[in-house]
This record gives sequence, structure tokens and C-alpha cells, in this order.
Amino acid sequence: MVDRSKFNAEDFLVDSTFQQYCAGTDKLCIGYWEKYINAHPEQADVIAEAKKLYTILSGNKRPLVKQVENFKENMFPVAAERVVKLQRYLWLKIAAAIVLVLGAVLVYNTYNKNNSKNRAVQIVYTFATKSGERKKIILPDGTSVLLNAKSVLSLAKDFNDKCREVTLTGEAFFDVKHNKDKAFKVHTGDFNINVLGTAFNVKAYPDEASSEATLIRGLITMEGVNGNGGVITLKPSQKVTFYKVVPQQQKSRLLKPATAQPEITINHYTKIKDSTIVETAWTQNRIEIYDQDFDEIKNVLEKWYNVEISFTDPALEKYRFTATITNESIEEVLHALKATENNFKYEIKGKQVIISK
Repeated sequence: MVDRSKFNAEDFLVDSTFQQYCAGTDKLCIGYWEKYINAHPEQADVIAEAKKLYTILSGNKRPLVKQVENFKENMFPVAAERVVKLQRYLWLKIAAAIVLVLGAVLVYNTYNKNNSKNRAVQIVYTFATKSGERKKIILPDGTSVLLNAKSVLSLAKDFNDKCREVTLTGEAFFDVKHNKDKAFKVHTGDFNINVLGTAFNVKAYPDEASSEATLIRGLITMEGVNGNGGVITLKPSQKVTFYKVVPQQQKSRLLKPATAQPEITINHYTKIKDSTIVETAWTQNRIEIYDQDFDEIKNVLEKWYNVEISFTDPALEKYRFTATITNESIEEVLHALKATENNFKYEIKGKQVIISK
């Protein structure tokens, strides 16, 4: 039996049955939590706060059950309202339909004109980094963002007026300023993230076979683009990975968009020797390679050193390494990796690096 007497709002929020109660999608969950709330009036304020957080994180959507009830009421009015004569009722319906159609056309045209104007004047701020470059950004709401190499962060000029939304391509570490009335949203090509005040890392490069989000502090909910994978709630130290293609399809560097739903895994982040977190080591200007194959390392090194790496033999891509990289040059890194049991040869021609047996 779970003791919820000391639960805070976030503890309630990560309970899947509580989420279904808030969403109004499961009658058993609704019934259970209504009884629980009646039996524990001392927790009313905490539960109300958890429901408010759910509403903010889920985009202020009305409960499904409430929407169904409203739909029924609109479609099937009470019998007392049907005592009008049939012919008169029909004519009223026809007249109302004509008015609605004309009104809809007018509203549609007005909306299109206004929307075109809005699109024309909308200003988007874009922050970008090149290969080998990292950049720190302070957003208008006080949120701190560290942008990794070869990444782009975009936000509208009216960011923080009514909402806080950004779009990311690449990798960034977010330390979000808390605001209980405005969820902070991160959109990527693979998933969308909703947060309030928290710290987390997002890695979503379009040329890599997987994307991931790692939670350091606070609480986030995330959902795959087009609803793939449902809504996922992460606790601190957890990492969710979206695999866009199956491993045998990763041979080509230019990946094609996956047609099926992505494979999704949830694990803990990797912590090593001096309590360094592998997934966020880059924010400390270092790379932690922890039992990774050469093909994975290649993607990191290319962005970190602004080079292009190619293998003359596919077998080289499966060599595995563990190493720490700080201020070394690309040549020093390759020399150190070569000294391990996975021996190989390398040749550097400007920005081209060729790995061979």
C-alpha cells in the first residue's frame, strides 16, 4: 500500500492513475481519486496544485469526459426544447444554417487576412552555433541555455508574453526559470517537452539515429511528435531515448525518416568516477566516452572538432572505447584511442579524417 500522506504535487503528478484522473480518460481512476480526495481533505491543497500543474503541462486541455458530456448536451437537447412545430423548426434550422455558412465565410476570410498579416510581421530570434562552437544564452524569462556545437535555437519575439516556447535542432542544456503559470516548451523534430522550472539536457540532431532527453532536476513531461509513444513523465536522473531507425538501418550517414513508430527506452543517466554525468559532460568543456562504439564517437568528434570522419572498413565502426577528452587536439585524441587494444590507422587531410585498419 502506497503511503501518500507526505506526497507533494510532483509526487501525485508522476502517478499514471492520477494523470488519467486529471485527463478524465478512465472511469476507474476517476472514481478512485474522487474517493481518495474525499477521504483526505488535509491534502486538498496539494492535490489541487498537482491538478493545476497537470493542466499547464498538458496544454490546458479540457478533460475528455467533460468534452463528451458537452457534446451529448449539444447533440441531444432535453425533450422540453423539442415541442416546437416541425415545419417551423425546419425553417429555423435552414435559416440558421444559412446565417452560419455566411458567417463562417466572413470569419474565415477575416482570419486569413489577419493571419497573413501576423505571419508577415512575426519576428523569430535564432541562435546558432557552428561545429566546434558552444554558446550560452539567457532568454527573456531568465532561463539559461547552453547551446552545443552545430545547433540552432529559435524563439518568437513575443516569447514570455503569453507562453514560453522554443524550437531546438541539435543539443542544448536548459536551466529553466520557474513560472507556475507558464509552462516552458521545447519542440524538436522527434519530441516535444513541457516543463515548469527544471534543468535538463536535450540532444536531437537530425543526422543521428537517436534523440534523447536527460533530466537533472525538477519534472518534465514529453511526447513524441504526432503522439508517437504517448506522454512520458521523467523524474530526476532519468533519460529517455528515441531510436529513429533500427540498428541495421544505421549504415548510411544520411538517415531517412522512419516510417514506423520509434523505439523508446527509459534509463538512468550514466554517472562515472568523479560524479560526472556522461550525458552533460560537454557543458564542462569535456567529452566522456563510456563504452561507446566508434560510429557513435565519430558523430561527437565531428561536431566538437569541425571535421569529417570516414571509415575504410565497416568493422572499424564497431570498435568500442572508454575515454575522457578535455583540451586535446583531434590528432591527440586519435593517437590516444589508437593506443588501446582497438588498434587502427588514421590520416588527417585538412578537415578530412580517414580511419583504416
